[in-house]
Amino acid sequence: MSVVCVLLSSLLEAQTPSIDVNGDGTLNVLVIGTTNSIKDNAEPFSPNQISMELQSILSADTALSLSINVVAEDIYKTKNVSSGIAGQFNSNLDYYCHSLLQYYYWPDAHDDRMNNLTGDHGVDWDYVVIGADPYIVSNIPGYYSLGVNKIASKVAAGGAIPLLLMMWPKDTALIEHFEEFTYRSADGAKVQLQNIPAGLAWKILPNTLKDTASVHPTPNGSYLAAASIYAHLFTKSASSSQYVYDDSIANIAHSTLINEASQIHYSGNRTFISPYKSCEISANNLIYNHGGTSTENGILTGLQWIVTEAQKTLQYSANPPIHFNYGRSSMGSTHLYTIDPSMFDFSFGYPLQDDKSTGEVSMVYGLDKRVSESDVETDLGVALHMVRQSELPYGRNVPLRTLIAQMLEEIPGVDIYSDNWHLSSDVNKAIGSYMYTILTSDCAFDCAVEPVDPILWRTWMAHKIGYETAWNLMHMEGVTPCFNVYIDTVSSCDSYTWVNGKTYTTSNSTAKYKLTSSIGCDSVVMLNLTLNTVNTSVTHQGLFLTADQTSASYQWLNCPSMIEIGGATSQSYIPKVSGDYAVIVSKNGCSDTSMCYGVVHVGIIENDFGSELLVYPNPTDGNVSIDLGNTYASVLVNLLDLNGKVIQSKTYNNSQILSVQIEHPAGVYLLVIESGNRKSAIQLVKK
Repeated sequence: MSVVCVLLSSLLEAQTPSIDVNGDGTLNVLVIGTTNSIKDNAEPFSPNQISMELQSILSADTALSLSINVVAEDIYKTKNVSSGIAGQFNSNLDYYCHSLLQYYYWPDAHDDRMNNLTGDHGVDWDYVVIGADPYIVSNIPGYYSLGVNKIASKVAAGGAIPLLLMMWPKDTALIEHFEEFTYRSADGAKVQLQNIPAGLAWKILPNTLKDTASVHPTPNGSYLAAASIYAHLFTKSASSSQYVYDDSIANIAHSTLINEASQIHYSGNRTFISPYKSCEISANNLIYNHGGTSTENGILTGLQWIVTEAQKTLQYSANPPIHFNYGRSSMGSTHLYTIDPSMFDFSFGYPLQDDKSTGEVSMVYGLDKRVSESDVETDLGVALHMVRQSELPYGRNVPLRTLIAQMLEEIPGVDIYSDNWHLSSDVNKAIGSYMYTILTSDCAFDCAVEPVDPILWRTWMAHKIGYETAWNLMHMEGVTPCFNVYIDTVSSCDSYTWVNGKTYTTSNSTAKYKLTSSIGCDSVVMLNLTLNTVNTSVTHQGLFLTADQTSASYQWLNCPSMIEIGGATSQSYIPKVSGDYAVIVSKNGCSDTSMCYGVVHVGIIENDFGSELLVYPNPTDGNVSIDLGNTYASVLVNLLDLNGKVIQSKTYNNSQILSVQIEHPAGVYLLVIESGNRKSAIQLVKK
């Protein structure tokens, strides 16, 4: 796992939610899959039967008191779209949706689909299970991972829990690739995403249980997938449900889930050759070649910009060795990308853009397939052509429409054209960033600093989209080394030493720390530190001790033994006897102890009222409170000077708390309290 993934897991702690995630009394599960593969005559992985089996298992589980609602969502879509072509003419063409990413961006009912994923379109989902087209997973796994990240992030933003379903191809010889690709995609996702290893359960299923059918998955395969989802949700076998199917299949699904949790499913960097594999060119001078069209020259400006930012150079050459060439995928026989290992180490091909007259819409339909399998004017059309024509390991796809779809989503008001045909500077920079990242795996500049200026911000976003798209396609990781700023939220007491080695004694929300990796710019962590310092000062007024810290917990102590005083847990404390006292103040998980304060009951000369009698403050500014400890019917209070002369007198009826105001100058007086046969004399000092 990369440094970024380790960092993310150390900063974020997963919590186990209730099975009814949103608490609405219904277990709502959405299962995503496709009924039609992008490859002609290839088998899709339909969600329909899986959702019905899961509904049956859950509904027959007598241990569940929830309502059950399991729904299948089909990725596959088609639309006839008007498309402007090469600035020459428009044509109505059939477009098809097969991939998770095209499903995410498909323009028809887009807002409804996004709201459905976030639980804001009638059903508040608890779980969304993500399946896909097995052919895409096998042959262009990076694109599969990119779609997984988009959908999982949207689902998580709505509060539901996304789950990745490890499918299996009808040709089980490819199942090892499925294991690696699904686990890499889950582990590298931007949000917490767990893999359900249904494909591994199918792999070890006895041949007698591996049924055949015209649909994929088969009836037993659909039940196995549903049982695997159930086992993940409840950590028990679906055989515990009263739904009658084959308990041995359910038990294998459950045991596979348990066993695979502790297994290593891949190691090292991804080595599978695809149109999105990183080129790992480390040269500071990148040598290129292209056919010289206006679109290629526009892309060149984006390449020149990003290479300059990376403090490298870009050099044209018509003679080998040449690191790469790039060109369009069709429209005539010239100016195309060229596969020729004797001349070029790598060749980048892109689908030609549509005219501005239709392009902002038609190109968003054009991520997957249009017209037919052999059409190369979509992103995956070019990528799969490279696969079919054995152009790997030299061919690399530039998913021009995928970059544009993300820019339209993430950059409000962005122009993707500079005129009626040519692409804008921002789009060319995104393409340049994408190609540079595929070539070098490098992050070109200080990615953590997001500009405030709107023009600079658009450029920053163009680089971000190009870089993150390339990284996800190359490594199947949505969490990228560049452009990821994690907030490390910390609460501490008094001081805190952070990962940068610095000790902070005040709260801090501006400190940053960049982890530098072998590829240059890496993840940035920002500190959000709250130091919960406790105020241990005490206000001392006569017999009264009051902790200055409010809204806290308190425990008063005897000094110097520091033994707790039973029941003394209020903010204020009046000691019964002379001595030294301190208080432990606790707030926000932090505790500290005050200094010791001396309290002297020197004023009591005679006392028949018992230990409950309190006279405070002493010394006083003239206002004195007397707490007799009990209510008395009649109490006489006399104030005498030091000669024994009564200079002030007052009677109180049915009272316990008495207030006396000394109306005489500063000095020493004698306060005499009498009630029946009880009498107390207290020496008072007026300041």
